[in-house]
Amino acid sequence: RMGRSAAVATSPPASEHPHASSQGASPTEAYGFVGFILSGVAFALYLLWAYVPDDALRALGVACSPDKYWAVALPTWAGVALFYAAVAYESLCMLDVKRPEDVDGMEELSDAGAIPRRSRGDDPEGAVPAIRDLPLSEVCRVLYRARRGRRRVRRRLAAERR
Repeated sequence: RMGRSAAVATSPPASEHPHASSQGASPTEAYGFVGFILSGVAFALYLLWAYVPDDALRALGVACSPDKYWAVALPTWAGVALFYAAVAYESLCMLDVKRPEDVDGMEELSDAGAIPRRSRGDDPEGAVPAIRDLPLSEVCRVLYRARRGRRRVRRRLAAERR
């Protein structure tokens, strides 16, 4: 035996539970459930309309239904619209990016809220270093240099820690 007493986690009573309701499901849950069921029924009706021949639909009493062309056209249009929306979103994001020739220098890649690099001597021995922003030149040197250059950077960073 371990000799320790185990703490048993218990949930609060239903009356104290923050999401408890005396009337059952909340309106949001009910609407979500109804929406889920209705979307399943609508999809089943779409599949029936798309795959059942028009003669069989007329025999079932469906007198007016759209042309079967739309069974293929609507999903195709929806897919193309989704693709267009993704491309348009990325294009709008790219409008906000500065061109390399418009950047005057490394100063523009920082802001007033940046925390500059401090010397490692300010941190107590064995402590986790304080949060700071890395200079872009150091990031690029570590990421994009050859293996030989990475070893050099690691040695320099190790020397700074001492």
